[in-house]
Parts: sequence; structure tokens; C-alpha cells
Amino acid sequence: MTLRIDRMVAGREDRATHFTTSTGGVLVVADGAGGTGDGAHAAEAVIAAVAANLDLHDADDWAALLAVVDATLRNGETTAVVASITGDEIHGASVGDSGAWLIGAHGYDELTQGQRRKPLIGSGRATPVPFTSRLGAATLLLASDGLLNYAPAPRITALATMRELTGLAHQLCDLVRLRSGTLPDDVAILLARAGPSDRKDEPLS
Repeated sequence: MTLRIDRMVAGREDRATHFTTSTGGVLVVADGAGGTGDGAHAAEAVIAAVAANLDLHDADDWAALLAVVDATLRNGETTAVVASITGDEIHGASVGDSGAWLIGAHGYDELTQGQRRKPLIGSGRATPVPFTSRLGAATLLLASDGLLNYAPAPRITALATMRELTGLAHQLCDLVRLRSGTLPDDVAILLARAGPSDRKDEPLS
């Protein structure tokens, strides 16, 4: 499967990365917890662990990997949401308030609605929760709470159902930008769709 990806990160503690695999790809967002002293280090530890295990496909395996990071991380705490796309299948896991949404013409499905928001990875007590779905013609959104807590869901879904993907992550970030031009929180956004090309300003059918 060919995946189209759009991405943006604003802030010091958030991370968003995607990896191309022979069967699709892997997306990961981590939001280092401010005030714990080393949130960025914790977020980078999640990214590194995912990068070293791109052959994982099962949601329970991703949950187990996040549990290993939680048990071994010594500096900082972080949220994490990871999703692998293999063919049409999505398998992932999450901890914290970063989330994964599957957005289509008829609304969105919050894949991470059953996640445990606390304790975070790095506490030694995190409980990663697996999730599965199918991508189809929808848009997969992974984002930190800097977007999900500050932008209304209807505005996120309205933007995410536009045909053109390139630049969409920055448009979503602008939903939470203050009049001063600053952001109320760090923001990390990853978007993925199946298909080879964009067509501008056409709604997804």
C-alpha cells in the first residue's frame, strides 16, 4: 500500500515521526510531559523504541512494546500513540492523552477512546491499551493534546475530509493558534491516507 503522509510539530516536548515499511507504514506521536524535567528525552525514547521494532504488526505487541519503554525509561515521562498500517489494517496502542482518530465523510472514530490517560510512560506504572481498525478511504490522524484539547472536533473533521493532504497538518494547527500567533500548548500532528495523489479542495466521498 502507498501511504500519503502529512506532518507538523510545534514546541519542545512533542514528537511526531512516521516510518515507511514494505507493507505500509508506522506512525508515532509522543508528548513529553512538561514539569517532569526531561519530557523531550522520554518522547524520543518512545520514537527510538518504535524505530527499532517496525516489524511489529499486532496491537497487543505494540502495547507490550510501550510497556517495556515504561519499565526501562529512567528520565522523564511522556504520552505515546503508535499505529502501524499493514495493507488496510491499523494496529496500535496508546498511553496518555495523545490520540488517534479515523476520520471519514460521516464523522470520526476515536480509536484511542479506551486509553488510560495516567500514569504516563516513564512512571513505571503505565497501562498501554491496544486498538485496531481499517483505514479504507478515511484519514488517520495521530495528534497530541495540543490539538485535541483545544480544537473543536467538528472543525478538525471538516478540515480532515478535504481531498488535499499536503499542508493539512499546518491548517489543523492553525485551529488552535492564538491571536498573538502563539500556541496554547505544544502540538504534534500526523495524518495518513491511502492513495497516490492529492486533488485540491474536493471532499472525501
